Amino acid sequence: MHKVLIIDDEKDILDSLSSILEDEGFQVFKATDGKEGLSLFEREKPKIVLLDIWMPELDGIQVLKRIKKKKGEAIVIVISGHGTISTAVEAVKMGAYDFLEKPLSIEKILEVIFRGLGAEGRNKVKTEDFRIESAKGAHKFQQKTIGKSIVVYGVGLHSGAKTGMILLPMPENSGIVFEHIPDGERIPAYIDYVFSIGYASSVKGKNCMVRTIEHLLATFHMYGITNLLVKVSEEVPILDGSAIEICNKIEEAGIIEQQKGIEPLYIKEAVTMTGLSNGKSLQIEPSQSFEIDYTLEHGRPIGVQRYRFQGGKDAFVAQIAPARTFGFLRDFEQLAKMGLGTGGRINNVIILNDEGVINTELRFKDEFVRHKVLDLIGDIYLLNRPVIGKIIAKQTGHLENLALVKELKKRFLG
Repeated sequence: MHKVLIIDDEKDILDSLSSILEDEGFQVFKATDGKEGLSLFEREKPKIVLLDIWMPELDGIQVLKRIKKKKGEAIVIVISGHGTISTAVEAVKMGAYDFLEKPLSIEKILEVIFRGLGAEGRNKVKTEDFRIESAKGAHKFQQKTIGKSIVVYGVGLHSGAKTGMILLPMPENSGIVFEHIPDGERIPAYIDYVFSIGYASSVKGKNCMVRTIEHLLATFHMYGITNLLVKVSEEVPILDGSAIEICNKIEEAGIIEQQKGIEPLYIKEAVTMTGLSNGKSLQIEPSQSFEIDYTLEHGRPIGVQRYRFQGGKDAFVAQIAPARTFGFLRDFEQLAKMGLGTGGRINNVIILNDEGVINTELRFKDEFVRHKVLDLIGDIYLLNRPVIGKIIAKQTGHLENLALVKELKKRFLG
């Protein structure tokens, strides 16, 4: 029987949580403040701690520090009625296993506890009816998640707000899911939930939206990650404008290959998007591997650039992930008038005028087209599965990429 310690200054929460957990077979201990909680922790050595952030005298962050110092392997789940992404990021960085917002959902509490204990099959939280299907055939890919939680800080490109995110391992068949902080709504990274204004790819649930997800999804795509929970506020951090920092974080966390498989989408016939304007074209055709052939045509100073990507994770990390977001100074001025692009800084975006780059040195001579490939790799993963086919694109952006994804779902996945 696992021991659970609940530390919260709200009696109603103590009583209701303890009743639920006792019904699930846990031995529960309760404390109304941090000092009493630390004393019980020292005496009972619980496996699980549910810890409120906002308490008089010793707050939850102080208690968390002392608990991790005493017994680092304890599973501490931080809870708060005034949750922000900065609070959540700080708690997880200090060693908390997860962060939950009040009012608490019984299903989420049990899911996090059982996930922490390694009992993945129990009390899985459903995101409406979304799940990925396992595959058993010879052509399956193994499902994967990360080895431990990842914490990332940054600003949002379009919101300009300081933000962060927490990436958490998830069981098989969970898919990639965003959880909005502080609302708690879960939104699958799937084409049915896409909401795009053209400047970035975003997903939208009933009440919340998460913006600028393409670099993150591109990294998950190339690392083969199929099951992950991303806790974030309104926008994924832009970081340095590329995906390389996410790659580094995933390398640190490690990849866990799970038992079940997932069936890739094999392109069996060519699909061509029609009715595109301004010289744009986009199609996908059968191939033995995932490939992209992208052509970017622009006036000075970019010119004509073409890049052919074929390869897996290593090629992605070396050739595509470091390519940064770019834009003309006049475009950022226009975005600012629309309330977008306010997070663009001299260190997280390539800024051009009619003469050339004005704020940085390029990482590649053709960094602009490589970044378009990065965006396309992320957008195509909104099918939540690997795609085996060759994409041939010219001048496309998020709107065209997402239209292709919708057509692939309609034609091949029903």
